[in-house]
Amino acid sequence: MEELTTLESMGVREALTEAAAAELDLRAFRTIATLTFSEERGVDELRSILEDWDSIIGELGSKQLAGVLQGYSLYLMGRLDDAEALLESHKRHEWGAYWLVQTQLSKNRLEKALQVAEDAREKMSDFRPIAYVLSELLVRSGRLEEAGKLLDKLKKGDGDSSMHAAHLGFYQERMGEYAAAIESYRHAVRRDRSNAEALFRLGYALDIYGDESDEANEEAIAAYEACVKLEPVHTNAVINLGILYEDRERHHDAIKCYETVLRRFPNHERARLYLGDAHASTRMFYDKDQEKKADRHSQVLKIPVSDFELSVRSRNCLQKMNIETLGDLIMKTEQELLSYKNFGETSLGEIKTMLNQKGLRLGQGLETKGGEASSGRNPLEATASPDVLNRSIDEVELSVRSRRCMERLEVRTIRDLINKTEVELMAAKNFGMTSLNEIKRKLAEIGLGLRS
Repeated sequence: MEELTTLESMGVREALTEAAAAELDLRAFRTIATLTFSEERGVDELRSILEDWDSIIGELGSKQLAGVLQGYSLYLMGRLDDAEALLESHKRHEWGAYWLVQTQLSKNRLEKALQVAEDAREKMSDFRPIAYVLSELLVRSGRLEEAGKLLDKLKKGDGDSSMHAAHLGFYQERMGEYAAAIESYRHAVRRDRSNAEALFRLGYALDIYGDESDEANEEAIAAYEACVKLEPVHTNAVINLGILYEDRERHHDAIKCYETVLRRFPNHERARLYLGDAHASTRMFYDKDQEKKADRHSQVLKIPVSDFELSVRSRNCLQKMNIETLGDLIMKTEQELLSYKNFGETSLGEIKTMLNQKGLRLGQGLETKGGEASSGRNPLEATASPDVLNRSIDEVELSVRSRRCMERLEVRTIRDLINKTEVELMAAKNFGMTSLNEIKRKLAEIGLGLRS
């Protein structure tokens, strides 16, 4: 494609006409998007152009090319139904098919998008962008073997490209190869810092699957921050960045993120919900001494049992029972340990001494605040509506970090959640006071609470 005019001297109309005069590529579409959303006047200009599209048709070459650019403009402005209807009539054009698929994806019409992409791939086998979006759709549809074969074919031509690395990372992520996926996203970003999807996926993968070091968290934030500087703003990146800011108690930065989304999408439910929570966090009173004490207790519960000098027999028994931390251990009773093969009184005494050093005891995680044995069920379960109790935990708008903890603890419904204690939650990896307060606040909104 010919070199585009410097952006500072261009308007949206010029970007559209230059794109039509040259060979269309992703860079040309990105230029149109950047000029549209970098300033408020860009949005107004594109809206005005769409209202009087006939005035620009003569500058855009063929009727088909003009239709593709009009469809893309409608897509940019969020007029997805109009964009889909128009692009449907121009799907024989390679970019018409590509943006039709992207529009259908934005409307969560996966099956229809997949059908269009497969048809376009068959007719336009040399058009790489549609091949890559097809690989993404195959992954999303669970057809991983087909996606892998397609990516292998594409690797021959541009295996070192940012586009290939980003889509390979998405495939590896769904295959459970998280470390490899992170490296692929990093490569994609190194090759092209303007690849918004690669930046978003890198931030997401580091936050969900990366190690728990501060370095990994900082890299996730940096990836999201780079992503949200690109136009049009990646909505999910902005929301996830806000969540990470909240995890670091940067509530005012989080508020700015959610407000950014709501300026463009005033009815965005998640952004509106998170904004309310972030504002509530700035007004919430915390007993600092109590919070510090709870955090220290949480850190103690996360200490690996391998850090203590135990006999080989005790260590092997704990390993076979999948007891990795002190938090896991206090969820067991003396009877449970003694019932395990090869675990005797000597090992029990050794374990109790180890726990005593940290002010803990066996069965502590199963006890009520009053010290009586717990029945194992939350009394609130008997008074709550079955419809509420059986709601999927996915319906509760939780932060990424809290959601990851729910997955680790195999909490799938509200019923599962209210039958967990604070100790059980705080013992989970990377679960702290911020997440605990979020869980308690969400349950309080529906008149429920954690098990005592």
